[in-house]
Amino acid sequence: MTGSNTPRANSMTGKRVRRWPLRPLSVVILLVLAAVTAASCLITRNVVAAQERLILREQTAEVAAVVGSAFAGAQSSLQLLGQIAGSGHPHPNLFAAGARAVTTASTQGWLVTTKSGTSLKVTAAAGNGPVVGQVLSGAQSTLARRALSVNGLASGLVRDGGTLRLVFALGGAAGPGTVVWQESAISPTTPTPTGPTSPWHSLNVAIYLANHPDPSALVVTTTKDLPLAGGIQYPFRVGADTWLIVASSPGSLVGSLGQAMPWLVLGFGAVTAVLLTAVLETLGRRRDYASALVEERTASLRSAIAERETAQASLSRQEHMAAIGQLAATVGHELRNPLAVVMNVLYLMKVGSKAAEDDPIHRHVATAEREISAATRIVSDLLDFAAGRGPILAPVEVSDLVTEALSVVPPPDDVQVVQRGEPLVIDADRDQIRQALLNLITNGYDAMPGGGVLTVSTTAAPGSVQITVTDTGTGMDEKTRGSIFTPFFTKKTQGIGLGLAVTKRVIEANGGTIAVQSTLGEGTSFTLTLPVLAAMVSAPQ
Repeated sequence: MTGSNTPRANSMTGKRVRRWPLRPLSVVILLVLAAVTAASCLITRNVVAAQERLILREQTAEVAAVVGSAFAGAQSSLQLLGQIAGSGHPHPNLFAAGARAVTTASTQGWLVTTKSGTSLKVTAAAGNGPVVGQVLSGAQSTLARRALSVNGLASGLVRDGGTLRLVFALGGAAGPGTVVWQESAISPTTPTPTGPTSPWHSLNVAIYLANHPDPSALVVTTTKDLPLAGGIQYPFRVGADTWLIVASSPGSLVGSLGQAMPWLVLGFGAVTAVLLTAVLETLGRRRDYASALVEERTASLRSAIAERETAQASLSRQEHMAAIGQLAATVGHELRNPLAVVMNVLYLMKVGSKAAEDDPIHRHVATAEREISAATRIVSDLLDFAAGRGPILAPVEVSDLVTEALSVVPPPDDVQVVQRGEPLVIDADRDQIRQALLNLITNGYDAMPGGGVLTVSTTAAPGSVQITVTDTGTGMDEKTRGSIFTPFFTKKTQGIGLGLAVTKRVIEANGGTIAVQSTLGEGTSFTLTLPVLAAMVSAPQ
């Protein structure tokens, strides 16, 4: 359907019409749907990412709870050993037995230190580490003072040669000034294996004994890819210290469907947008085809009506012209000869009269001659309009023709005539162009009852010659200017309004055009444009 309307639409214009792939409305709809689809995809992606981060935070919180619970167990063990060490003078074997009961695979040893002056002396020991009577210094001394200051659990990392130990110190557990210690050897850069029962089996985890991811404070990790980019940082308390868990997910926590949901939304939206745009484009093109078909048939009907009206107008004009021709022939036959006889009689009366020059009879005879001349001019206009003969083309020198026309109708006493232009040659009917110029010059005189300047100029134009007749008379308004070439339209007290109609017909018959410019109160300019005879252009004098 969409392809069949192109030839039909082209047949109306006769031109090859370029059709765009989509109509503007379809492009707008497609862009809107694409924007909605892209926005939905981004929103879904953000929701999935937020859900992923929420699940990661919840699982990190669970890891922190498990780790915190383990550290709480270590604190309970320290309190138990502190009670054993603080019960009077316990037997060393009793402290060692209690230490073995709470020892894990990573535990190196257990200590009890007592403050003696400014130093800390080991008063009980089990496992590998300092022995009874040894004085602690350095990092251990600093950690002990912090444990005593908070009177609770303090933690820290102590490096002894090539061994890094995680130390928990519980202040006051065995009495005032005492600290109970637990030391465990750790290798923080070695990933801790995870199993299905591990609290972080689905996560990459790094635990720091600090409130920020400090590599020197790393305690344990499950991956070598440190630092963990884009992970969740979850701080938690261990005794008096703040620890930090950084966790990230190596895989999707929301599942494969949740991970694929943004792309499913994007794909579904794209398919929907394309299908909806295709449906709308098809319906739109069908509507355009129907509109084009209706327009074509309407244009054909209008053309037929216009042709009929033109034919009727032509027939009416022909009938009108035939009636005018018959009237002109009758008038010419019935009036021309009697008018000529009357003119001759008046001439004989004027010549044979013996009355004085100032006798009223001479004035009456002159009035009669003037009115008979006006009647003769009306008869001539009727005959010229009715004749309608074709032009007999021949080379015509424009300047000579203008001079001749100006000599036939001399200007009134108060009108100045200016003639200028180049000696150019046109290919036209001399008598017809002469009659047209006589009409324009006469009209120019009539438009200046109070005097003025009539200018007739000839100029060369591309492929043509322009003859311009300009007066400085009363000018015309727009309504009058649009009706001056209509037969029998006139605003003069004399004449029947055929002069300009004859002029326009004559100029067009000779292959030219006539144009008019007029300003009310300033004057009028008529421009005749006639084809030039290039081979007959006269050389400049």
